[in-house]
Amino acid sequence: MPQVSRDPAPLPMQYQVLARKWRPRDFSELVGQPHVSRTLLNSLKSGRVAHAFLFSGPRGSGKTSTARILAKALNCHRGRPGEPCGECPACVEIAAGNCMDVLEIDAASNRGIDEIRELRENVRYQPARDRRKIFIIDEVHMLTPEAFNALLKTLEEPPPHVVFILATTEFHKIPATILSRCQHYAFRLIPYDLILERLSSIAQAEGFAISRFALEQIAFASGGSMRDAMSALDQVVAFSGSSVRDEDVTLLLNLVEPAVLARTVRAIAGNDGESLLRLVAELVDAGQDLQNFCRRLIAHIRSLMIIKAGVSSPSFLGVPETLLPELKEQAGLFSPEDLLRLFDSLVRLEGDLKHAVHTRFHLEMGLLELAQIARLRSLEDLIADFQRLVRGEAVAPERPAASAAASTTAAAPRAMPAPARPAGDAAAAVPRSAADAGEPEPEAEAPAAAEEERRQAARSLLAQITAAVQKESLEPILQSLAGARMERDALILEAEETNEFVRRQLRDNLDAIARAAARVVGAEVRILIEGGDGKNRAAEERTRPPETADGIMERARRDPVVQAFLEHFPGPTKAEKDET
Repeated sequence: MPQVSRDPAPLPMQYQVLARKWRPRDFSELVGQPHVSRTLLNSLKSGRVAHAFLFSGPRGSGKTSTARILAKALNCHRGRPGEPCGECPACVEIAAGNCMDVLEIDAASNRGIDEIRELRENVRYQPARDRRKIFIIDEVHMLTPEAFNALLKTLEEPPPHVVFILATTEFHKIPATILSRCQHYAFRLIPYDLILERLSSIAQAEGFAISRFALEQIAFASGGSMRDAMSALDQVVAFSGSSVRDEDVTLLLNLVEPAVLARTVRAIAGNDGESLLRLVAELVDAGQDLQNFCRRLIAHIRSLMIIKAGVSSPSFLGVPETLLPELKEQAGLFSPEDLLRLFDSLVRLEGDLKHAVHTRFHLEMGLLELAQIARLRSLEDLIADFQRLVRGEAVAPERPAASAAASTTAAAPRAMPAPARPAGDAAAAVPRSAADAGEPEPEAEAPAAAEEERRQAARSLLAQITAAVQKESLEPILQSLAGARMERDALILEAEETNEFVRRQLRDNLDAIARAAARVVGAEVRILIEGGDGKNRAAEERTRPPETADGIMERARRDPVVQAFLEHFPGPTKAEKDET
């Protein structure tokens, strides 16, 4: 039976990705690099074209596209300086990457000295058709030191028909000897609004049905890279078809929805641990990358801090303009100090997640810690309240953190109660008529409330001094006390319920306790120890001997101002007594 010959079925036309199809064709289409396009255009029009160029910058910023545009401008057959026609054989072949006189070399795979020697041999030959022979070396930082050395002489004095265009994403790896022989052009990350505008025009030209919110999400995820943005748009269209839904963009690009970040921030501000744990469970059930979520939350806190600083430009924040009202509302829930603490803790948490075995547990505990951080009071507020206590002024009691805007509410050890009253003043809180008549009055509960208030103040003051003491062995001794209180210029340590060992340790470390108390209160204080020998208020004070000249010199040398002075003016010093 005769065999029937069949012609092979024609291959379908190969699809060209958007990043290649919409590559800039001339300097007017180059997005986000006006300083580069303007300088090259002026050089071409004036005829002052260098023999070697170096394009450096992040990926997707247009380095290779600019190199091809420059090559077309130099070899265009119509000869219009700076304006390649895009239609002559040279322009068409350079755009397609198959021009004989424009050689594109990948330095990552041709990085040795043998390849550079072969390039030096090719440099000697005249162009086959065009005016110049152009060598585009991409990722030039991958060349070996020997290859760089072999390229030096040719790069400095090439034949008149040769132009070198080097491109790299790691400028710091280029030897100084190469840099000195090239004109350097630094490419920048493309602004968010320019990427969004370019994506909108491409989507309209291609007939994609996609919302502005989805395009904003793609532009935000690109990180300033036009190629990354076009590749992401290509991927989303391949997944959804010509009609793109917003949720498809979030799912495919592994983005965190702004609503999820808003829920997280509000739960942190309100110290809502249950909501935070439920949110993490939802992320795990949805298959989200928890480390990616942490990175997105860091960027979100950064946006809130920038808004708090007074900047609300969408291009500067790198967020869609539609989210600005919501971000401003969230920023109002925190103080600048809160946001700085949250950012610092999140950065540490993101680093821990890289090496964590149980990432979910780390994230849950980290978010719960953030909820506590948002409730801390600033050290300046605490010192101001303590100074008012020392002066005997009233301090307003803490209000519970009903909303995250009250981010200054402290945890129990850090709470600032109303001023403590001496024990002898407790009776003064009861009206004299009620005390004399023995009849209960509505204010009869005041002594008990005042005593509880005094105890809280004593515990709070002791906690602050314990945290300020720079001696680990002394911390458990102070923590065993009932509290501490201020009476005029004296700090009284309540040690009635302690043993002789604890009181002896306190007496031996009075100087360290006094320094810590001075840092907390903001003034020099005397230390009194209350308790011992069966007495309820037996205060004992260590008598200090007269300070010697050596002691004065030692104390002076510890002063930061004196230390700074001695660093600039070293020399002998001595203590002198003021006779006046």
